[in-house]
Amino acid sequence: MTPTLRRFRTFSVAVTLAIATAIAPAAASGATIATFVPIGSGYTTETLEQFAAESAEVDDSGAVSLLVVPITFATDAFRISNGERQQNLTLAETRRSQVEAACDAVVPAGESCSAVLAPVLVRDDAFDPANVALVTPGLDGIYILGGDQVVAMQVVANTPFEDALAAAQAAGAVTSGNSAGAAVQSADMIAGYVGNNGPEQGFEEGAVDLWLFDGPTDDERGLVFGLRDLLLDQHVLQRGRIARLINASITTGQLGIGMDAETAATIEAGTDLTEIGGLSAVFVADPLTFGSFGQFDGTGTLAVGEVATHVLPAGDGYDIATREPLVGGIAAPAPDIAGRVLPDVTVPSGAGALLLGGGRPSAAVLERLVAASGGPGASIAVVAVGYPKAELGVKDAKALAAALSPLGATATGYAVDRKQDAAAAPVAIAAADGILLTAPNPSAVLDALAATQAVTDTIESAWRGGAALLADDAAASALGTTFTADPRPGVYTSQIERAAIAEFRPDSTTLAAGLGWIATAAEPGIVSNRHWGRLYSVIVAQPPVERVAFGIDAGTAVEFDTGRPLVAGESVTVVLDGRYGTFGAGTNGAIAARWVLLDTFVGGQAVE
Repeated sequence: MTPTLRRFRTFSVAVTLAIATAIAPAAASGATIATFVPIGSGYTTETLEQFAAESAEVDDSGAVSLLVVPITFATDAFRISNGERQQNLTLAETRRSQVEAACDAVVPAGESCSAVLAPVLVRDDAFDPANVALVTPGLDGIYILGGDQVVAMQVVANTPFEDALAAAQAAGAVTSGNSAGAAVQSADMIAGYVGNNGPEQGFEEGAVDLWLFDGPTDDERGLVFGLRDLLLDQHVLQRGRIARLINASITTGQLGIGMDAETAATIEAGTDLTEIGGLSAVFVADPLTFGSFGQFDGTGTLAVGEVATHVLPAGDGYDIATREPLVGGIAAPAPDIAGRVLPDVTVPSGAGALLLGGGRPSAAVLERLVAASGGPGASIAVVAVGYPKAELGVKDAKALAAALSPLGATATGYAVDRKQDAAAAPVAIAAADGILLTAPNPSAVLDALAATQAVTDTIESAWRGGAALLADDAAASALGTTFTADPRPGVYTSQIERAAIAEFRPDSTTLAAGLGWIATAAEPGIVSNRHWGRLYSVIVAQPPVERVAFGIDAGTAVEFDTGRPLVAGESVTVVLDGRYGTFGAGTNGAIAARWVLLDTFVGGQAVE
């Protein structure tokens, strides 16, 4: 981006103070001006340069002036030790240097950059006149460092320092920041999770901590001059926060915009998301365009219909005012979804019920298997396949068989990676009323089923002959039409987060044809394992008229029989409907998916 002169400003300290005094009524009226550059996380060169370039466009003096603000850094907003203060300021100085270097890299020859660190770490600092004075006339950019957004607002809400920042923003300064520094940029703020909740509870009632703007004197909100009528989130793909963003959007009735890791979005005047830059994508949850309906069921899990979602990579944009994605700068209007009906997926004539499970089957899922197998007294063969070590398969098969016994079933477990079980299992399966097939590894499941073809053929024959079948975890994917056959990441958070980003990239996702026993696609562990990218990748790969896929969470299953599919279990089943969408890839290689409809269904609900 070539810096240009966009705003001309002259104001004195006296004018600054006057604007600061008047800013609260302006913000309360919903007026939003200037430019915001929320960044999902990280201090990467590309995202910092996007902020710096926007700030350089504001400057009319040839000397770009930036302020770096560490209000998110402290562990306590009201007190700090000398040691912690020094440690935080040392780190903040490193970030200040990075911001200044990014600015130096984008300004034209002959122009200069200066980034100043404001040592505001606790609330007393926000009343210090020396710190307030650092918000100088002619400030071009404000950069809020990452950390804790709750601490940040406890530090600055209703202080002279926030007033001064508001005055600078009203005069044209660009507001930016990463992670928590992005969260505070919407006046209604996602503060995090309540208590011990996390991504796994994203669809649960009361799991999301919302600090909603209730007038300029409210203490629990985002910045008083923050964006209005929308919610910002961060790390949204990386940390599996799509459920959280949808939950917050439905709860508030507002548009939700989430930046992923190392990804920046330029938002002009609160109405136009004009530029996306960096590693990944921006996720939009829109409950408004199609009048999304939602409720929390008896267990407090969110069932919602017709949320419009967009995955927008570098090269795309978004018109916030009209709620339309921009492709090559051209608006893609909302499709006509009148008469929308989800596909009627049923089992073949004569077949037993087929349950596709999302992993770790709950008692409710096992109860449905027992009921579909004929009720108490039913005989069920538990088959474990594709384990890296046979003893692990034995352990899981025995545990699942033991869990079925209290429900009135007679269950026996077989780990068919062992030769003796591979030989014995077909006889038991052929005589069983029901079958539980589980596999842990999507990258190995097809080979594992082929390696024990006699067992696989017997399972199919028994099911088509009337036996109930619960295919759980990777086995659920393998029995459908298309699935992602990539190995799951390790147990470390860094591995999980890298995979969650990569799964939204076509060049990092391996798609495979399933066995096609049921005419749909399923991905297990959608919320608990952060497999959102896998589910979006599946609908991208499907033929346009077939772009519907099930994301089944752990402890949950979808039961297919002769009627509408039925959900059982303790979490949600997500249905992505891409039949009305457009797809592609961004200039950074991430998926582009626009106008994908999202529904969630909870235990006891039919998928309709």
